[in-house]
Amino acid sequence: MLRKDPERTFVSDWNGDHPFTQIFLGEFAQVSISSLGRLGAYSHMDEDPDLAAAIADLHVHRYGEHSVTAHRCVPGAGATSFLTTLLMYQFLDGVRELAYLPPVYYNAGWWIRKLGFTVRRVASDVDFAEDVRLSLPSGRCLLWLTDPVWFAGVPVRRETVNAIAAWQHRTGSTVIVDGTFQYMGWDGASTEATEQLDPDLTYRLVCPTKTLALHGFRFAYTLVPEQHASAFSELHGRLHGAAGLADRRFAHRAIAALSTDDGALPLMNFAHTRYLRLCASDAVPNAIEPFSGYFLFGRPAVPANRFAGMDIACFGGTGHPGFVRINLLNSAAVECLIGHEG
Repeated sequence: MLRKDPERTFVSDWNGDHPFTQIFLGEFAQVSISSLGRLGAYSHMDEDPDLAAAIADLHVHRYGEHSVTAHRCVPGAGATSFLTTLLMYQFLDGVRELAYLPPVYYNAGWWIRKLGFTVRRVASDVDFAEDVRLSLPSGRCLLWLTDPVWFAGVPVRRETVNAIAAWQHRTGSTVIVDGTFQYMGWDGASTEATEQLDPDLTYRLVCPTKTLALHGFRFAYTLVPEQHASAFSELHGRLHGAAGLADRRFAHRAIAALSTDDGALPLMNFAHTRYLRLCASDAVPNAIEPFSGYFLFGRPAVPANRFAGMDIACFGGTGHPGFVRINLLNSAAVECLIGHEG
């Protein structure tokens, strides 16, 4: 279990700030509680056809992913709830074995252990490591893939996704993609490589609150095979209930913000600029070069007694001594590493 040290700056912190909150929220930031809707009624995101249609439209017209339809979109309050539903849905269907590529987000790992899945690791290391060996099962199975390798800001290699797509076509296997941190490319949001996986055999988690770094709201959705959408949505509701009214209203605003010409690009440029400042100050002389998101994985130059962080062992990888995850949106972390306000 990770323990924070009050005497050191936790550079891997998951909280952060940025100057685009008002831009992303627009008029939603100023609405009163009474204007949100019926305060005495439950608010079900999965019963909101306009939201599902807006999500599908975002994927088709902004991301160029034409396989996404409103019937495949199951929205809800937060990515963590969907990690539970994704695993429980397979468990209730009788699945007891799971293959995976590291890393696996810790909340998903917790449920995998609690549900008693037999696990098989099919990659020798995290995907940015050198000489990663992929050993997919010979037959049909359930595969868990996390894309991107979020703590380092790098997507899973195209050749890795290509190999999984060919294997899925050959075996008819189900793939769960934890894409919580997808659509955060520093060169702009575009089609994700995992979109090429069979939509009738693939479940893909997406989290706009992560994309916009507005963690005070809870909104995520899973793209599921159309033939499973109704049952998957019902299970998610039974496990987690209705969303809050503010979260449901925010969901519409988040999709609208991501559908603009800039989308989340101002935030990504901000994170990129922070990264370049760390490079210019030689604060992190050795790092995995990031291409997306707002995390950096590298070895800080400051003495180890000044900071605490999550190392490669926290993510199921090996090697990279002294490397830790750094939150580029966390000013305290940046201040610690470069010695002045980030």
